[in-house]
Amino acid sequence: MKKWLLYLSLPFTLIACQGGASEEDRQQTLETEVMDLHDEAMADMSRIYRMRRNLTSLRDTLQAQSSDTATISLLTRRIQELEQADEAMMEWMRQYKSPDTLAHQQAMLYLQQEHEKMTRVKTLMDSTIANAQKTYTQHDHK
Repeated sequence: MKKWLLYLSLPFTLIACQGGASEEDRQQTLETEVMDLHDEAMADMSRIYRMRRNLTSLRDTLQAQSSDTATISLLTRRIQELEQADEAMMEWMRQYKSPDTLAHQQAMLYLQQEHEKMTRVKTLMDSTIANAQKTYTQHDHK
């Protein structure tokens, strides 16, 4: 049985060894991955704005009631973190340039670097939103 699996997989192995996708295809695939990450992060921007608005409203209400300063300080910190995540995304968008004019190797290196940057931005956004949501949920009902 193992022999048959080996023989069946041999054509696929040979095709893979012949180079598989062209340079242009590999570059396009990587660029698509970068832009997909960007699109996911852009979808989170509305969550950042909504959480920032909710936390600001809650903080302002608590300040008007002369509530616990530690809670007000925490809410302020979460708002600042949301603003920093938003700015990280905006900064990435301002700096990103399509690699159309670069040679293939340069374009691939650039896209790999941009993929890493966008992954860090997306991770920052996700964790910041989660922390803000947790803080809001904990303090909204007090």
